[in-house]
Amino acid sequence: MKRSVLLLSLLLCVFLAQAQFFQGFGLMGGLTLGRQKWWIDQPDGSESITRTRRLLRFNAEVFAEFVNHPNFRWRTELQYNQKGSQEKSDAGKFRNRLDYICWNNFLIIRQEDFLGTPYFLIGPRVEYKLTQATESPALSGIGFKPLHFTWSAGLGWEFVTYGALKPVVEVHYNPVINRSADQAPVAVKNRAWEFRLGFKMVFNTTGCPPVYK
Repeated sequence: MKRSVLLLSLLLCVFLAQAQFFQGFGLMGGLTLGRQKWWIDQPDGSESITRTRRLLRFNAEVFAEFVNHPNFRWRTELQYNQKGSQEKSDAGKFRNRLDYICWNNFLIIRQEDFLGTPYFLIGPRVEYKLTQATESPALSGIGFKPLHFTWSAGLGWEFVTYGALKPVVEVHYNPVINRSADQAPVAVKNRAWEFRLGFKMVFNTTGCPPVYK
């Protein structure tokens, strides 16, 4: 009997510790506004720089949040992200599309308020290239890296609701540290803005927002 009570108490402690650590999960989706910067080696030995036009595509995310702290959280997320750019020249209009599966990890700095919870996100990303469709003649034969490391920073807002389901909205800026493609005579860096909308299921909610008099 004592062993059963001890085992039950231990399981209860583990469950409570996990509940304190795990804060919720959610889904998001939205638009990705991408562009690229090219470095092209010229025959005379010089290097030209081209900044391409923006291309509007899509993204989708599933995420989980951890750490029970009023101002700090850790988020890990799996993302499908469509990047790219477009080029317009005398030869025509070309679209360059790159689809990635990403593993993102963010430090979240947040401040709860009765109107909602604003927060700031920053952290690293690992991107795995799914598909590449580059139409621009300058990128002909250029292969983008299959595995890429980058980072991003963003701002978000979590809305106040009476239940555990919280609407969220975010904007991210995703530049790169290393070049996304580096194959002579062309090197490329992807840059993108992400606009996201979604919902988060929160487990430590008290059921209703605070009332201020």
